[in-house]
Amino acid sequence: MNISNTLGATLVATPKRMATLVVSCVLISACGSDDDNKKSNKDIPLPLGPVASQSYSGDDGLLAGLGLSGIQGAAPGYADEANPTKAELRRNTIFNNYTALVDQSSNGGFGELYGPTDDTRYPGTEYFAYVGEGINRATVLVQIPDNFDKENPCIVAGPASGSRGVYGAVGTASAWALEHACAVALTDMNKGTGAVDLTQAKGFGIQLDAQDLSSTEELTFVVPTQENVPDEGKDEYADITLPTQAEVDAYIAANPHRYAFKHLHSQKNIEKDWGLHTLQSIKFALQQLNAHFDDAEFDTDNTLVIAASVSNGGSGVIRAAEQDTESLIDAVVAGEPNVNPAAATEDFVIKVGDRTITDHSKSSYEYFALGELYAACSGDDPANAGTALANLRGDVTERCLSLVDAGLINAGTDAEMGAQASQKLLDAGFTPDSLIIAAGYGSIDIYQSLVTGYANQFTRSSVVDSLCNVSMGAVDAAGAPTANAIFATLATSSNGIPRTANMVLIKDDDNTGSAVIQHNAQSSNGRNDYNLEGALCYWDIFNNSENPLHERLMSGLDEVKATGDLQGKPTLIVHGRADALIAPNHSSRPYVALNKQVEGEGSQLRYYEVTNAQHLDTLNQAYIAWGGVGMDYVPIDYYFKEALDLMYAHLKDGTDLPPSQVVETVAPSAGTVTAANLTAISDSPAKAITFDGVDIVIE
Repeated sequence: MNISNTLGATLVATPKRMATLVVSCVLISACGSDDDNKKSNKDIPLPLGPVASQSYSGDDGLLAGLGLSGIQGAAPGYADEANPTKAELRRNTIFNNYTALVDQSSNGGFGELYGPTDDTRYPGTEYFAYVGEGINRATVLVQIPDNFDKENPCIVAGPASGSRGVYGAVGTASAWALEHACAVALTDMNKGTGAVDLTQAKGFGIQLDAQDLSSTEELTFVVPTQENVPDEGKDEYADITLPTQAEVDAYIAANPHRYAFKHLHSQKNIEKDWGLHTLQSIKFALQQLNAHFDDAEFDTDNTLVIAASVSNGGSGVIRAAEQDTESLIDAVVAGEPNVNPAAATEDFVIKVGDRTITDHSKSSYEYFALGELYAACSGDDPANAGTALANLRGDVTERCLSLVDAGLINAGTDAEMGAQASQKLLDAGFTPDSLIIAAGYGSIDIYQSLVTGYANQFTRSSVVDSLCNVSMGAVDAAGAPTANAIFATLATSSNGIPRTANMVLIKDDDNTGSAVIQHNAQSSNGRNDYNLEGALCYWDIFNNSENPLHERLMSGLDEVKATGDLQGKPTLIVHGRADALIAPNHSSRPYVALNKQVEGEGSQLRYYEVTNAQHLDTLNQAYIAWGGVGMDYVPIDYYFKEALDLMYAHLKDGTDLPPSQVVETVAPSAGTVTAANLTAISDSPAKAITFDGVDIVIE
């Protein structure tokens, strides 16, 4: 899809843009006059809803008044949790999103080795709006600090990580940008909590305040039906059948206290537009900068734009760079990106030391589904004895026995079955360093959450479909669905994909005949096996070409493939070798090889793979506190921000970017990170990462 046509944008005919302009004219077979192409960025049309704004003083600020002491302190809380103010909702949302992505402890080096060093508040102004057509639109938000440098303007575009809302990158992109007096272009990429309590008929407004579904205010999400989708939004649903309102009502009556979530149930395959929404956030930022300042004008020629985020946001910035037909983006920094590389024109392997990985570039859905099948059982592997979280929900042996019955592993002792499960994960492309983490993820529902969420997204299923007989909601002490007493603050604490906050996954076809929280549920075989039936259902959608949803799943996966063409933009990718969430063998590593094949000598991509680093820094101290052995990790956020420093110096001063490399860190002792643990990214690395013309070689 041509971004110029989609956004109705006008290319600026400057020397920097001339090559792009010529190519774009050929592609779209028509361009306006030079005068048309010199229009100000003020005039770039966006499909925006009403733009709202709010200024924040030094007592609050663009990070909600949370300096170092606030970030390291307790959550701000509410005077009356049942009736929170919008200011309280914002403050708690920023706190929860910031601390969800970083290890904010002093032990982890936060406040001393990286991150804020004081209680600077960053006063400034926020502008926010919906963008898109029809219902269930994406949110964009720009933060403009009062100390924005109009003489050296810069924007950091930070699409949200995970399934988070518009503040999902405050601890990564915003934190770095505000320290450098840059504006911040944020977007939820049409994810966000967007929760709907179906029984209470409640949703959320753009400022995260609970609203009745009958509200005249546009909500972040409503369940799409044949009746409520307007004409201007119907193209999104052209090849699926939406439920009728009567079908939604019948589902609610039969399944009380259930939830629909935007990422799962929008029926749009929202991931296909992550690059688009990132580009839209940049356009919105330029527009609002020009509206905010009367004495200066900002465009893509005089304003430095770095697209920088992590995880799903990392995928967003990469795909935005690939789709950037208007040269909006100057450079990219992506941390542990959930990128799904397209098939390369030439086969390649990944060489890591003496290991050769041939089965790489799996889709995220495939390895999430494999993780859900095997990770819990791998908790019985003696090699994973040091994991802090295995068996947290109870004995995993029942899952292992059910895997035997399904013919997926062989019968044996608990240890033997656990070791087989670990080998299945290794064969699936998880790195050896990540297995001890994967075992814990299997016990705390992470893979269950991921595969449930993305199965619904990619197959474009409705909440009424109850895909694989799994639903979402709050539960009582017995694990049965119940009314949610804290709905009013759910959007501030949720990461957007159940299990989250007090939202859990519910097995609707429990063997007892009652719906019950999934990890306590009993399968039809009589075992409490972490709902292997659900895991097998999700796997069948992918693995069985006769499954009625298989074709739709594969079509959805095709829509999110990354091309590898970064258009020569300077790009840094940082990834932890122990990442058990976004597997390096299926994301960053093969993307580097694909990019080298596509761009050849024109590639400006560098890849930094960090040892002793994993995906969720927020768990680093918890692993130690919960008795983890061999689970001492350095913060990957430290290296994401070091990469931003390197990129900024490259763009501002012409400093060369260090070559691709393995960053060999020193594992901390008992969770205490010192400068000695944090090996710097080097201009002369001891272990290089190279592309030999065919394969990617990691020393």
